[in-house]
Amino acid sequence: MEQTSSHKQDLRLMAAVLFTFFASGACSVPLGNLIPFFRAEYGLNYEFSGMMLSLQSIGNLIAVILTGFLPFWVGRRKSVLLTSVWMLLAYLIFTSGLGSAALLPAACLMTGLAKGGNANFSNTMMSTLPGKKAAVGYNLLHGAYAVGALGAPLVLIGCTSGLGLSWRVVTGMLAALCAAQITVYGVMRLPAEPVKAGKGRVDRSFLRDGTFWLASAVLFFYISAEYAITGWMVTYFQDIGVLSPDISQMMSSLLWLVIFLGRMLGALAAGRISRKLLLLLDGVGLLVFFLLVFFGQTQGVIVFGIMGVGLFMATIYPSAMALGSGSVQGNDLGVSVMILAGSVGGILTPAAVGVVAERAGIRAGMGIVVMMTVLLMGAILAMLRFGKEEK
Repeated sequence: MEQTSSHKQDLRLMAAVLFTFFASGACSVPLGNLIPFFRAEYGLNYEFSGMMLSLQSIGNLIAVILTGFLPFWVGRRKSVLLTSVWMLLAYLIFTSGLGSAALLPAACLMTGLAKGGNANFSNTMMSTLPGKKAAVGYNLLHGAYAVGALGAPLVLIGCTSGLGLSWRVVTGMLAALCAAQITVYGVMRLPAEPVKAGKGRVDRSFLRDGTFWLASAVLFFYISAEYAITGWMVTYFQDIGVLSPDISQMMSSLLWLVIFLGRMLGALAAGRISRKLLLLLDGVGLLVFFLLVFFGQTQGVIVFGIMGVGLFMATIYPSAMALGSGSVQGNDLGVSVMILAGSVGGILTPAAVGVVAERAGIRAGMGIVVMMTVLLMGAILAMLRFGKEEK
């Protein structure tokens, strides 16, 4: 009976966290889709646009660092409420046009603060689940994120191209979704915390675990590639002239649709296939298909390439998190440091793409992403060679 009650509590926790991370995906990812609208309305250049994408990553980095310690000081609920509210404020700025272009960088920073807080909280919650349930939970969690990430750009296209509405209508809808997310955080039931707020010592034993650092390296290069791809993809396809503006916008949703399907397959495969083998296949596949996208000159080749990129991106993050979670189970700080590693890559790479694009063209800028996918492959090979064997 007690086991049944515990199972139901786990399912309720998963359902609440899946919704809140879905909202995070819907509100975090569209920044890349909104960049062309910002550029058209405010006359922004590549370098300024890249800086805004990196500001989201900087906000994410700040939040990830803070949320490693905030739960220890004020508890998990207050911690996630303190970070998630910034997404709502950012979308209110986008929607109202307050401050014109001057407040856009601040709003992008705010989206990152909320994104980092959401990610650390959600991944920590999944790390509290037992055994196989945690592996399934990670894939479902990032699948829910992908649903939000693919849905928001489709709504943006439907409202702006199909219905002829302003993009601000969509940002207003996303502001409402942010408010719903905050409400769920306020009422959901949370698992017991390892230490009471303000008492006890923070467990840092994970810092001595080599597998933890290898997983963190995989996350660094993966997030470097993901953020640059999702942030610059629409602008890249529009500016090189291979795809029309509407088709370019749809590539973001296509990418996240395939990522979602891949993560659902990953959830089904949990416990049936080695996560190390899955990482190897993903690393090779991502490199091959991104090269196809980079060198592609026709719509058909690029669409096929994007589908391959999405499929092989799908399970890299959840697999790396699951492999590293053995060292950080239920540890807010440990999860925070793992996510922090990825966040650093998410700051540097989109900005580097913007700087290179401003000086040598958008195609040269996207060459940075090719380099990141090669380095990701190297990190995965190191994980296979030196990481702990799975239990």
